[in-house]
Amino acid sequence: EPRRIFQAMTYKPQAGMTLIEILIVVALIAAFTTFALPRLRSNLNLNLKKQARLLSGTVQFLYNQAAVKNQVYRLHYDLDNHKYWIESSTDKVFFKTEEDEKRNQRERKPPTAKFQIDTTTIKKPVQLEKKIRFKDIRTQAKSEPIRSGDAYTHFFPHGYAERSEIRLQSATGQVFTIVVNPLTGRAKVYDRDL
Repeated sequence: EPRRIFQAMTYKPQAGMTLIEILIVVALIAAFTTFALPRLRSNLNLNLKKQARLLSGTVQFLYNQAAVKNQVYRLHYDLDNHKYWIESSTDKVFFKTEEDEKRNQRERKPPTAKFQIDTTTIKKPVQLEKKIRFKDIRTQAKSEPIRSGDAYTHFFPHGYAERSEIRLQSATGQVFTIVVNPLTGRAKVYDRDL
């Protein structure tokens, strides 16, 4: 009799999983995907919204700084490394279009103003958060959207900002657009691609 009890208590390994066990695993994976993915996506969109609001606040600050300090500022965007920083110049700066720059290059005129990195407000370049990048930037000076290299938004002491549209994009494809108003310096954030 002890031998029968011992045999009944011993575990016999099975060759595979039953259909019910497989269905339970698939149901758990589906439930996890249903609840977890939207949260991950909404976290990315919250980070995108935060970055857009931070950039719009910087734009409005620079518009006011230009008038208060009576000097020209520009927001320098590095689209390849997804960074931006502030530069300033005490030289006279004239707003130039793309045609003006081409004419100056043909005539071999040196640039009129020199800009230097301004660390009084932002100590170092602002790096966009992971999985957020510049999609493109449209400015008054360029006829085509800028997708790589450097772009600028200028702020002048007499109360004028260069009209710009800055598009930030998350890894999920969500786009936020920041539109800089040239007369008020306000930067309005839209939660879509304009």
